[in-house]
Amino acid sequence: MDLDELAGQVLETWRRHNMILLLLLAAIPPKGMKALPTGSRGRTVALQFAHLDRVRRGWLEYFATAKRPKMPRGDKEQPPTKAQLRKMLNDSGKRVAAFLGDSIRAGVKPRMFAGHAVRWMGYLIAHESHHRGQIMLALKQSGMRLPETVAMDGLWGRCFWDK
Repeated sequence: MDLDELAGQVLETWRRHNMILLLLLAAIPPKGMKALPTGSRGRTVALQFAHLDRVRRGWLEYFATAKRPKMPRGDKEQPPTKAQLRKMLNDSGKRVAAFLGDSIRAGVKPRMFAGHAVRWMGYLIAHESHHRGQIMLALKQSGMRLPETVAMDGLWGRCFWDK
């Protein structure tokens, strides 16, 4: 396998991961954006999505500047809308893909993660999957189960099987 083929596979893996996150966001009913896991004082579903975008952007800024970014936390009183979150996650997803491509093809190294961009991507996917689980739990505990076609086919099935 040559470098371009490897880069293509890595970028496709990231894009599918981001697609799954956006599919989940699209499937959540408006009232679900306020759901909170039972007994939690933490983030609502909307603020979970905003947190993922903030973490992506924070890492990218750190890689560019070597300085810890000062990024505002999500506003509990005025969380972003689904449309705003979709735009934010689309943009940060593209920025992550661009960094990964530059790292693989041009040797741009992330700070930390032993300079390995794919290791950083693994961290992002694990981190975001953890929060997807929290989102699903909050929805379930709030009586808002997603349709089986979304929960199984969309989040686990066809996104990985199809070309």
